[in-house]
Amino acid sequence: MNRKLCLFAAIIGLILVSSCTSRKNLVYINDHPKGDTIVNFNQNDLSVILQPGDVVYIKVLSLDKVTSSLFNLDMTGSSATGEVSTTLRGYTLDEHGYIRLPVVDTIQVAGLSISEAEQLVQQRIDGYFKNATVILKLLNTKISVLGEVNKPGTYSILRNSINLFEALALAGDITQFGDRKSVLIIRTIDNKNITFRVDLTKENILATQQFYLLPNDIVIVEPLPLRAFRLNSQTISLVFSGLTTLVTTLTFFYSVLK
Repeated sequence: MNRKLCLFAAIIGLILVSSCTSRKNLVYINDHPKGDTIVNFNQNDLSVILQPGDVVYIKVLSLDKVTSSLFNLDMTGSSATGEVSTTLRGYTLDEHGYIRLPVVDTIQVAGLSISEAEQLVQQRIDGYFKNATVILKLLNTKISVLGEVNKPGTYSILRNSINLFEALALAGDITQFGDRKSVLIIRTIDNKNITFRVDLTKENILATQQFYLLPNDIVIVEPLPLRAFRLNSQTISLVFSGLTTLVTTLTFFYSVLK
């Protein structure tokens, strides 16, 4: 009988071990030494490059209201939301990277940064109108966070890039069963999907370009191997209740038959 009790105790121990996660797997940048450190990274090197399918907002400021009205898309009264609203408020780059503007016709902006595209459109506008100022911004600024996070989904961002920690914060952080040492990033450049794997437990991630996300990036947090054995508190309670009942029953019969 003692052997059976030992077996049950071993089973309970395995359940407890499989339901726990090492602290090192939960802490971000766990190799950070004591004291302050400075990690340098020139974020200016991380520029958003326009690609076919992007939607850009273009506003032309001019004292001539007729000139302004030609280019500024009027959304007054529109109830469209989400991607439909984004498309209606901007100019979409076609498959060859061109946008079509009134009067000035088509302009190829794919392969240019936001500031470069703005300067190019400004030059073309100057050829037709005087004293006009061009403002150009990217509209489809969104990222997707999937996998072992508390709130997976697609999130709109208000600037051209955010870092990984900010993106994970939007998604409610990684669960205790997410693998912080191997987070997958999928980025589309020139119609090619490029993948990166980053280790969020290492301090040197702060100095890499992969730490900063670009519009339309996809972040996938994969589960730890122990995720397959995850047991919630209700399941653990049921298991313990069943094992306790079984041990009690076997003990009773053992004492009666002895």
